[in-house]
Amino acid sequence: MTLQPNTIENQLIDELCHYIADGRVPSEFEVARLKREASKIKGGNHASYACILGMIACLDNDVEECKKQHELAIRLESSASNYDAYCTSLYNIGCIFESYQWAEKGLTRFPYAPQLLEKAIKAAYFLCLFDKVVEHYQSLIPLQLPMVDRETQGFFENAEVVLSLGIPIDSLHMLSNILESIRLKHHFDIRTLDLSLIDTEETQELFSWIGTSSNVDATIEMNMELCEMLACQPNIDLGNMTVAFRACQN
Repeated sequence: MTLQPNTIENQLIDELCHYIADGRVPSEFEVARLKREASKIKGGNHASYACILGMIACLDNDVEECKKQHELAIRLESSASNYDAYCTSLYNIGCIFESYQWAEKGLTRFPYAPQLLEKAIKAAYFLCLFDKVVEHYQSLIPLQLPMVDRETQGFFENAEVVLSLGIPIDSLHMLSNILESIRLKHHFDIRTLDLSLIDTEETQELFSWIGTSSNVDATIEMNMELCEMLACQPNIDLGNMTVAFRACQN
């Protein structure tokens, strides 16, 4: 029995999603096979074909091709699923700020798309845009979803903790720009963002640990740069929050 184009398309998307969800990097042989399978639907839905090629390019770490194909897919068919796929690919190739930007673009057209709201929440959280995390989470509430992803719920709760300290929003956004510029300069991925709130007799102190794929030496260098850049920005007021990178290779 010969598989129909729609069946091939669905199977490919499922397989690609599993690769991304599991954090597995396909071999050259597997990438070649995925491309051969994708070519079978070339004459069908051009938007789906471009989207699949964008996902394959993401797994192949071809940033330029990934962006080219996903943006073509959105031009051909401006759907919530195509925006969602692009946000996922951008996040997984380390373009977190762009992932957030495209989630917001998608939300201007599909403001009630849960998958786009969740993508925006995740990207905003790892960018330390905690006000945006809360904003997008509040947009989820009226949708009355049967269940909110536990990870998404955790992002919201942590963001509320940070905002409860009264740190100016402008300072958080400036901090976000600094952290992202350092990370991109050193070409490391973010793995975790852990918060530790410590109560003292007089106040509360918050430690924000940004775990990246860096090694110890690179982490020391990144933290030195962070200290220097914060010192050059007298308008940043982080109150009782301390931020630092840490190696998180596993």
